[in-house]
Amino acid sequence: MQVVILAAGKGARIKPLSNDTPKPLLEIIPGVSIVDKTIEALPEAIDEIIFVVNYHQEQIRKKYGNKIGNKKVTYVVHEKLDGTAKALWQCVDILKNDFMVLSGDDIYSREDLERLMKHSLALLVAERSGTPKGGQVIVNEKQRLTEIIDYPHIKLGKYLFNAGAYKLTRLFFEFEPVLIRKDSKEYGLPQTLAQVAQKHEVMVEKTKGLYLQINTLEDLEKAKKAFKK
Repeated sequence: MQVVILAAGKGARIKPLSNDTPKPLLEIIPGVSIVDKTIEALPEAIDEIIFVVNYHQEQIRKKYGNKIGNKKVTYVVHEKLDGTAKALWQCVDILKNDFMVLSGDDIYSREDLERLMKHSLALLVAERSGTPKGGQVIVNEKQRLTEIIDYPHIKLGKYLFNAGAYKLTRLFFEFEPVLIRKDSKEYGLPQTLAQVAQKHEVMVEKTKGLYLQINTLEDLEKAKKAFKK
């Protein structure tokens, strides 16, 4: 099975560390980057890694070449940086029917990814509380996706947070990319998947293992402390 790792962004919220280094290559422990940890967590069934790249892409290409262990490595350039849905669409010509999509700057557990990949269409969520800082996932009584809400961000009790890991099929490409919100110029993968869910069942799996989202300098420091332990 193929996995698409989204690694094209500029990492604006983690500057100045991302000035000269793509965020996925920032180190968590000496010699080990964020995306190294993601690659370590990949299930054995993954036999090809597709990096979607742009910002400082030469560093990612130099580090990983065309093979990681027994996994083929392919690179696709996302020139316009107009959202995760459009980033995935850059891969439409090389993707087979079943594939996973992961964020290049989040850290996952193999346990969670293996559960995710057993489904036809699915996304991974983490349970949080407080004020959502990203996509809030709404499910029905059967734990199927019904909606993803990015705004407004109001204080909640417990809620489900989009963890940026997906199991998809080529059915996804039968739906037009959806804007993150009406006033945005970016097209969101989760928002598009919510449209898919209006016609097809999309399973929602909760994280049971390690999941770390790394958006800010504070997030990176928390991740470093977690791995020191």
